[in-house]
Amino acid sequence: MKKNIFKLLAALLALAFLSACSKKVAKDDYGIYSDFDSALSAAQKSGKNVLLYFTKLEDGGFNEKIVNDVLHASDYNQVFANEFETCWLDFSRERFSKKSESFNEAQNDRDMNTAVIYGLETAPTLMILTKQGYVITSVSYLPAENPQDLSKIVEFERKNIDDMDKLLAQIDQAKGLDRVAKIDELFEQTKANYRYQLRALSDQVIKLDKKNESGLVGKHLLARASTKAMECYLRRQPDKAVECYLEPLKSKFLSVEEKQRSYFAAAYITGKNDMSVANSKKIIEYLNAAIELDQQSELAERCRFLLERQEKILANQIETEAKKAEESAAENSAE
Repeated sequence: MKKNIFKLLAALLALAFLSACSKKVAKDDYGIYSDFDSALSAAQKSGKNVLLYFTKLEDGGFNEKIVNDVLHASDYNQVFANEFETCWLDFSRERFSKKSESFNEAQNDRDMNTAVIYGLETAPTLMILTKQGYVITSVSYLPAENPQDLSKIVEFERKNIDDMDKLLAQIDQAKGLDRVAKIDELFEQTKANYRYQLRALSDQVIKLDKKNESGLVGKHLLARASTKAMECYLRRQPDKAVECYLEPLKSKFLSVEEKQRSYFAAAYITGKNDMSVANSKKIIEYLNAAIELDQQSELAERCRFLLERQEKILANQIETEAKKAEESAAENSAE
């Protein structure tokens, strides 16, 4: 049942990414949080990791079983509460309908925020997180009949959990460039679509290594550009998203390859905006700038391919605008 859940949610709810006010929500009668920020706050106080469940109950199947037979089982907390805080978010269509008696726009926005930054694609999905909200692992196939079955799925990830706990402890103890190296180790071990949660650590790399002695500052400048662009784009501010990738180009610590990637990203995001002559010219400008940095790189080859296509698009746009101008002038003469 592979399905992108956001094809549905995007049509139901205008994203209020990072805009919803945080509000503490208590555990329910099963000892489970229905608000991620509240669960994360509790985890930071208790020092426990987090089990974050995403479901879509209206689809039935494993979604219903994981809720009815696992989360709502009488012994769920006996199995998991000593080690984990638990959060459960459901994305059934009804809860996003303003006709629903349980409709809560602010909570819906917060839950959408969580689902977007964690890259939810299918339901049900279980994510095992650190108390900071970093992703240890994600499991989308949950054939659990009871909490004990689910515990076996979690235990299968035990080495990953222990390794992450160990690395985070090393980061906490490290200082200076040693801390920079450990943060980068975590960054490399984290899948690209889960690195948004590491944004504060990338900021630390930039601040701790002011002379770029590690050679890692450029990488983390680009990582921060990516997370800032994501926030801008989801706030419907694509022009500012482009600026997020242009800003790092001012740094002397970006390598040629990193500068190429910045220009390429700027061109890509501009291409997602309304197509206009002005935007086409910007795309061409960014692609040319990337090519000039290193004409022999693989990315330069890709840029040349896109540049040729964009130049044709621009020529058609200019021709279309010229025809419209002629038609408008003819109409005005006739009047």
